[in-house]
Amino acid sequence: MKGGLGKFLVKTGALKFGDFTLKSGRKSPYFVNTGVICEGKEFLELCGFLAAKIEAMGGCDVVYGPAYKGIPLAVGVAIALSKKGKKVYWLFNRKEEKAHGDRGMFVGHLPAPGESVMLVDDVFTTGGTKYENVELLKSIGVKLAAVVVAVDREERGKGGGSAVKEFEERAGVPVKSVASISEIFEELKGKGVSEEVYGRFLEYRREYGGA
Repeated sequence: MKGGLGKFLVKTGALKFGDFTLKSGRKSPYFVNTGVICEGKEFLELCGFLAAKIEAMGGCDVVYGPAYKGIPLAVGVAIALSKKGKKVYWLFNRKEEKAHGDRGMFVGHLPAPGESVMLVDDVFTTGGTKYENVELLKSIGVKLAAVVVAVDREERGKGGGSAVKEFEERAGVPVKSVASISEIFEELKGKGVSEEVYGRFLEYRREYGGA
């Protein structure tokens, strides 16, 4: 399912080209936001990309989505996997712990011992929010099998190397992507991405790309 992700993201408006300031303060010539994919058929297609990646990795028992954008992704990917004959649950966190009714930080299926859990999200940039969720899950005795994202931005981490590798070493959790941003730009070069835009992407990669 890797092939075609770039075209799909452009078609749905989830991948834009221009001048964007990231949370890190970096000025990026592109921006990925799958939160704009809110039409049913298109959203199921997005979840299909992630589900295919998880299936290729051997599958899982629980799909976890970090609030907020990860919530619909977790539900959608669990459904997509279930349609393939897999019994898969979803789980997500609350931003604030609920003090009444069904109290706690989580909504959905709390994993039993031995159940495999994978976190799904749209993009990996520096991994800050994902690390917080790794620790949150550890607090209830859950160790993630993997973090699975649609796009790896291939950013440079604080140590100067790959942000993904830094996260994997610190969190002890592997990160897998449907496609890297380099693969997506190669897919779109001359087919939706002009030479100028491609050149700006290469400049950004030289300055902020992780080794």
